[in-house]
Amino acid sequence: MSKTAQAKSSLSKLYKNLQTIALVLLLFFGVAPVLLSAIPGNSSNVAFSIYNTGDDGLSKVRNTLETTFTNTGVPQYNVTNIVSNLNILNRFNGSGALVIAGPSSDFGVTETISVILYMLRGGSVIIADDFGSGNQVLKPIFDAFQNIDKFAKQAQSQGFDIPSIDQIFGSSSSSSNSSSGGSSLPGVGSNVGGSASDIANSDFMTNLIGDLIVRFGFNSTGILMDASSNSGNPARVVIKDFYEGYTPGYTFTQNLDQVAMEFGSIISVQLKVNAKNPDGSLKKDADGNVIKRKVWQPLQKLSSSLINQQFGDAGFDVPLPFFPMYSTKQSWIETNFEQADAGTMKPNTDEWGGVNFATALSIPLFPGFGKLVFLSDPSMLINRYTQNPDYDNLQMVQNLMEMVTYDQDRASGNIPILFDFGHTYQGLTSPALYSTALLKLIAELSMFPLYAPFVPFFAYGYGKRLIPSNRRLRPILLTKRRGEGGHSDFEKKLELIKETGTYGEPIMYLARRLIRKIRKDVRFEGVTPKNPKESAKFFKDNFPVAVGSERELRAQLSQVFKIAEHPTRRMSKIAAKKYLNLLQRLDSLLS
Repeated sequence: MSKTAQAKSSLSKLYKNLQTIALVLLLFFGVAPVLLSAIPGNSSNVAFSIYNTGDDGLSKVRNTLETTFTNTGVPQYNVTNIVSNLNILNRFNGSGALVIAGPSSDFGVTETISVILYMLRGGSVIIADDFGSGNQVLKPIFDAFQNIDKFAKQAQSQGFDIPSIDQIFGSSSSSSNSSSGGSSLPGVGSNVGGSASDIANSDFMTNLIGDLIVRFGFNSTGILMDASSNSGNPARVVIKDFYEGYTPGYTFTQNLDQVAMEFGSIISVQLKVNAKNPDGSLKKDADGNVIKRKVWQPLQKLSSSLINQQFGDAGFDVPLPFFPMYSTKQSWIETNFEQADAGTMKPNTDEWGGVNFATALSIPLFPGFGKLVFLSDPSMLINRYTQNPDYDNLQMVQNLMEMVTYDQDRASGNIPILFDFGHTYQGLTSPALYSTALLKLIAELSMFPLYAPFVPFFAYGYGKRLIPSNRRLRPILLTKRRGEGGHSDFEKKLELIKETGTYGEPIMYLARRLIRKIRKDVRFEGVTPKNPKESAKFFKDNFPVAVGSERELRAQLSQVFKIAEHPTRRMSKIAAKKYLNLLQRLDSLLS
């Protein structure tokens, strides 16, 4: 066999092996969830699952939301578990809220795009995370926000009407000037020590968000510790410092006294600050513009010191409803995770904060669009604390759901609350691990509009190669046509062949049948059974006594395959009988 033929044979075997592996994996991922779910107590033990009734589950949150009703007796919320990936958000019109609690697996590019589009359609997103993968979703959201003018033009070309940042804050400012108090930020104007119009001014807000704040995220450098307010261990922080005002649609800390956390994180902010030279002077470029650099720092109570470095003395130092929950000033960020877990931690000089660290953040992005909420510990939602009457974690969840759906049609009820289950950590014995993986693949292929239209064509092409072709009628071997109720066709067909001399047609059918059988035989090592040399060698190697001379068989098969290529040519009855007998004999060897 030539090197080219050997290479083709190797590729053919590799392709067949890959097909077998793919089918085995599909079968495994289909059967594994059924078998594993039959194990008692193994079907709902995943942390942060809304069906997990253990300490680390969210069943209390689910039950509470499902038993909340409108004034007309209709369920207020429709709680749904997203097992596949987040591309399924493209099927929602934007109402309700998405809850991402304790994510651990990566988010795909299409998923983050789907989250952004969901928010632009009015849906809110709540991310409760500490050291997981929540920042993967946040980065593209803030990238779109930072380049809102560019993003607005691109979105408008796709049919989305997105206002520019000047339009957003311009409209907010004009509406605030006509209202009492003069502030466009709810609950802020009356508390500002200086001029409230400075905060409401659109130029100030544009500069603050565009030039100073780049993005927010979860601090992954260490665990939040609080020596002053905890439940027996500094790593189990109890939050008691809340924003005290109540503005419907903007706050969720009303009626809260204490909210429990455990081994949580804090919210950090990335800022654009002025770069400085070693002598303390501002670093400038060739055009004389001050060079900016990006820095991450823990988020604390907003104070004038944060604004002064950029805008000078703004004259205010107030709490804001968007930063509603803080630890005490006896807090620090413990970077030694092992000591924190063992309870032997002590704050180092560089870890001690001496400030109130932010543990929650609420951002109403644009008027008419959804809200983005951060909770720096998914444990705020688990049964251990929502079922404990000493803490107000359950009340916080109820307030939070009311806030993020405030602008939606709450009177009609059945507002969808979507819990992302597909990105939570699942062990190898979890039934959901395998069903989630399979559903993620299906959703990835079918939900995202960029390549979903091509999926049916791919499935048809690949499926056609896997599904065996239908067996056709073989007039020489079969005496009845399917569907003719027992009517014999053999004699009629034989008379037609005798009259026309078209003996090539039955030879063609038998030759094709023989080729299919050789191809499916595991002993065949050639490239294609249509090659007379490879077919003759196959029979000689496996049936040496029955076939006789390999050279003679090769010559006969060569004639047979030529006749099969042109079955309408006339031939003698003697030659036809010779080749038909040969094909029947070879066919019987493979039966």
